[in-house]
Amino acid sequence: MKAAIYTRFSSDRQSEMSTQAQVRACKEYADANGIEIVRIYSDEAISGTEEKTENRLQYQTMLEDLPKHLFDIILIHKHDRIARSLEEHVRLSGILKKEKILLIAVAQNFGDGLEGDFAKQMTWVLSEYYSKNLSKEVKKGHREVALRGLHNGGCAPFGYDIVNQHYIINEFEAIYVRKMFDAALNHKGYNDLIQEMAEAGVVGKRGKPIGRAQIHEILCNEKYTGTYLYCLEEETKRADRRTKPHAIRVENAIPAIIDKKTFFEVQTIMIHRKQSGKKSNYLCRSLVHCSCGSVMHVCMSANKGNAYHYYRCHARCGTKGIKVEDVDKVATQYLHDLFSEDTQRKLSEFIYGYKGHKKSQLDSFYATINRNIKEKQAEYDSLMNNLSSSVLPPAVVSNIGEKMQTLLDEIHSLENTEPPEDRSMDFVAEWLEKIKNAPGDKVIPLLIKRIDVIQGENKTDFCITSTLKSALCEEMVAGEGFEPTTSGL
Repeated sequence: MKAAIYTRFSSDRQSEMSTQAQVRACKEYADANGIEIVRIYSDEAISGTEEKTENRLQYQTMLEDLPKHLFDIILIHKHDRIARSLEEHVRLSGILKKEKILLIAVAQNFGDGLEGDFAKQMTWVLSEYYSKNLSKEVKKGHREVALRGLHNGGCAPFGYDIVNQHYIINEFEAIYVRKMFDAALNHKGYNDLIQEMAEAGVVGKRGKPIGRAQIHEILCNEKYTGTYLYCLEEETKRADRRTKPHAIRVENAIPAIIDKKTFFEVQTIMIHRKQSGKKSNYLCRSLVHCSCGSVMHVCMSANKGNAYHYYRCHARCGTKGIKVEDVDKVATQYLHDLFSEDTQRKLSEFIYGYKGHKKSQLDSFYATINRNIKEKQAEYDSLMNNLSSSVLPPAVVSNIGEKMQTLLDEIHSLENTEPPEDRSMDFVAEWLEKIKNAPGDKVIPLLIKRIDVIQGENKTDFCITSTLKSALCEEMVAGEGFEPTTSGL
């Protein structure tokens, strides 16, 4: 009889010897049972979960070869090498039964009887449970790491290094990060800066030259303000993958390279750049999003000499075109409501409440400082008692003296520790002043972050997300009805 061998290992952290060991075990079984090996299929560093099966090129090739009857048996080391998905095991079992090909796990050969079938199916269930439970535990670990503001894997952002999972500023790279923000803030191009970095040998974390695309990613990365962001799962909507609305967010968790005021001013400038050009007369251009997540673009159609302008989704998801004037009407009505007396009253209450919240944070900060000082003072007093209570060898006295001096230095440092600077209220005032003085057509991108189109059978709704969360800090707007707001036509 002729057989094919299939092997797989799931992580690039595993040794290549993993597949070699599987092949060796299968060949030993074949030699002992008079089976000729005619094919070897091997996938490396590919997960066995259901959604990853299509990425296993060798596995897919083996499935394509089944109807050709090049072999009568498939040898594997264990059942979880095929998949850690019960559905995939059942699917493959049906295909093999149709083609009359046997599947033998040489390390889990349970026989052909009912008991063997039961044992085999139990291994399918247990392997899927193992995979899902492992994924859950890994995510739990990532969440705990994220809540502590520690590095969670991957490359550090340009401008930072990672030491024991902590972000520290790479002072050399940080110089160029600040130059990027300065260039954007002063409406300068990036050509001179790109050339300067190339001449200085400055490259990104993956060793590649830094160009416009990399600069844009850096300018959009809020981590440079000291805010830690981490997504446990990738956002389903493409537009959300940069803004990360569902990310774990920890303020002041990492050292800041630029301040928040600069960051958000640059975001506003980049929005205006997107809206420059021939179509800049559309009030909501680049803000309108289809329900599939894609940005909707303005198209024009003509009928009997009249021009009609629509927002359309180019992803071919079935969403109908939306008249530009309908979107503008909803946006202007939203701004009218936002500037109502009731909203301004709420905003004043939020600011007042936020000041009380910051006072509570300061009280907690100083309480922690005083507690640490008290603990170190107690340790210092204990060492002093040891010195005065007995005669000690000179070496021990010297060691205790060094520890006491270290404690005094730490106490002095704690006594002079200042709370982290919070310019949130200054930024809010500047933000509101900018809105008040902005021309009418510039107010919308300052106040509206995005407009989501939700089409029903007979009605179209618009879900408007404001920029208030970014401007006022998330805790100031959470649950207060500012965003998102839904209107319909």
